[in-house]
Amino acid sequence: MSANQTTKIASGYAVLAALTWVSLPAQGQLGSEGSPITTSDYTIDLTRGVVISTARVVGLSGAATSLAQGVEGGLQNPSAVAYRGAQWPDWYDYWLALGLTYPFDAGDFYNSGTVFGDPERDLNASTLFLIPGVYWQMWHFGLGLTIDAQFIKLDAVVDPTTMEPGTLRLRFTTFHIQAGYGFLEGQLIIGAGLRILRQRAYTGDELISDADEYQTLGLGAELGVMLRPHHKRWSLGASLFPKISTGLRNRGNVMETPDGDIVVGDLYLPRSSEVPTTGSVGFSYQFGPRPTNPPWISAASLVAPELEKLERRKKAYEQRERDEIADILARGGPDVDVCLQAARQRYARKYARIKQQRKEMRRAAWDTLRKRFRRGWPRRYYLLTADLWINGRVDNGAGLESLLFQTVQRSGQKITASPRIGFETEVWPSHVKLRAGSYLEPSRFEQSTARVHGTLGFDFNLLKWNVFGLWPDDYQWQLTIALDLARAYGAFSLGIGGWY
Repeated sequence: MSANQTTKIASGYAVLAALTWVSLPAQGQLGSEGSPITTSDYTIDLTRGVVISTARVVGLSGAATSLAQGVEGGLQNPSAVAYRGAQWPDWYDYWLALGLTYPFDAGDFYNSGTVFGDPERDLNASTLFLIPGVYWQMWHFGLGLTIDAQFIKLDAVVDPTTMEPGTLRLRFTTFHIQAGYGFLEGQLIIGAGLRILRQRAYTGDELISDADEYQTLGLGAELGVMLRPHHKRWSLGASLFPKISTGLRNRGNVMETPDGDIVVGDLYLPRSSEVPTTGSVGFSYQFGPRPTNPPWISAASLVAPELEKLERRKKAYEQRERDEIADILARGGPDVDVCLQAARQRYARKYARIKQQRKEMRRAAWDTLRKRFRRGWPRRYYLLTADLWINGRVDNGAGLESLLFQTVQRSGQKITASPRIGFETEVWPSHVKLRAGSYLEPSRFEQSTARVHGTLGFDFNLLKWNVFGLWPDDYQWQLTIALDLARAYGAFSLGIGGWY
């Protein structure tokens, strides 16, 4: 067996065992940088330095805390769940999103530098990120679920018992369950939620499998706020994601040494993994003739005076009907029943006409507001946005590659900051949007340095389709793509959604 195969065996089963182990009292001390790991007393730092989100957010370099629009903004700011856009005039709204990010060049995904200076240490791993989500809104209240799923595939992992090569798959899935409300007619939006971090590992060639080799959970909270004054050109946002620590369980080839460490062969496994406390603040400003921060207006409110007139007319008819029925009953006679039936049918027709008029008024108001948003307002705008993201420390932390290679490389020893800027405009009105940006990805490791990312993204207006009546007849679908490039890193993002 080659040295490369041996490394893959150790790496794969180290990951599998490490994520299926329960905490035990610490016994040893993590050694100096570059030394072999000889203790289980360390924590894996799961901080994600690169921007992983929907294609629009990636195109803006992650500077979306102050935008918080729809499912695509929910991973940046939980208040997005209650944002009501002017494009949907009904009392309710729903948002669907599906984003995919594929790092086609992940030579240094964690920005750890030249990890241990050994080119033979090849993990032969691939990574994929999938982000689906759905929001449901009623007036200024919103509920939502967004799933952030990371798939890692490790090929040529050899089972030390059978000596047969196989595939080890890891999945890190975070469920964001969010609720929020827009105060002051949606000018101040506050959202909060629960994060559930689920870690799984299984073997086989299937991307989705129920045959878990392990499963473990971690729970955390999230909070977001956004200020969007009506008709102002600016908006502010902030978000906070307290840390999540996972509890790991004892399974498989895990054994305790007399010193209290957890080992598989000569591999020392960590006691926990952690996503540290993360926070962000953001600011955006929009130039150009297109209206900024327009208030949400329902179709019913637009025609409220006319609807009130219909309601008064209906009540007048109801009173006249009661009076007429009373007169018929007081008069009596053999044709009482016939007269009553005729009167009720006559007024039923009046009520039906009022109901139809009310429906037509609301539909006309809906069309007016919808057309005003799509074609009545100028399309030109120039949006600038900026964020600052802060990641907290991880006590006694080490990088994921430390676990795989069993070599100490400390991670998360200090607080790190990531400034981000983005730009968006509609270069071809009603057809193509362009966005670009840049962000600084700090390193969580002492041996590496921060790297600068450049991002570029486009929205393409594709076609009008109501999806067999599930969407409005005028619904426009769009394709969103984005690129994120940096030193030893490249990623492609793809998404589908509505054109607004």
